[in-house]
Amino acid sequence: MNAQIPVSGPLSEAELDQLSDFLAGLKNPDALTLEGMDGLFSALIAGPRTVLPNEYLPVIWGCELSDENAFASLEDANATLSLIMRHWNSIISEFEPDGIHLPVVLEVETGEVPGREWARGFMLGVDFDRSGWNELFHSNDEGQLIVIPIVAGEVDPQWPHEPVTAEKSIELIGWMAAGLARSYRHFAPQRREHVRSAGRPAESPRRAAPKVGRNEPCPCGSGKKFKRCCGNPPPASH
Repeated sequence: MNAQIPVSGPLSEAELDQLSDFLAGLKNPDALTLEGMDGLFSALIAGPRTVLPNEYLPVIWGCELSDENAFASLEDANATLSLIMRHWNSIISEFEPDGIHLPVVLEVETGEVPGREWARGFMLGVDFDRSGWNELFHSNDEGQLIVIPIVAGEVDPQWPHEPVTAEKSIELIGWMAAGLARSYRHFAPQRREHVRSAGRPAESPRRAAPKVGRNEPCPCGSGKKFKRCCGNPPPASH
């Protein structure tokens, strides 16, 4: 008998590995890793406006998936989308009430910058409303937040000018987490106002296990039916 698949709650280590493997298998070089997706979600959840899946999924894929045929079946597509949405929801739950989300930062090779993929994913999220973020980035009261674009390489492309030690890496990740938490609380009034002005229920993005019908619009935002896009299985191999 198959074990029942959870439909809510944070992802287990095995589920995180499953999602990481799926993202690593996408052929597009602009597709995000698990670390990058966590950074993207962190910025979108903490930012000044609500961003829906049809807006952010193409950023994760790096393109439309119609030509990639990344999903083996409709069931595979729904299972993957469920993992993605559960991870989104788990980040929200960590913030409430007065909590903090620790960035998902993977080990890197010697000489690489720890947390860089997370920070770059975060800045992709910032690009959804760059004007809304700029004031916060330049605020003296939010000094920890500026660490994120620094780690992303946006402030100084040559940074760091010396190897990042293990101790410094822990410190940087702590600063990024602190800046993220303060951003989430800073933008809370703007998010509520954006939800009201858009006429959407506040919980609309927080579905535990989204199910997409074959004839429904694909959640990647391509405008095609799901069966013609992400739900299109690859041809059988010979």
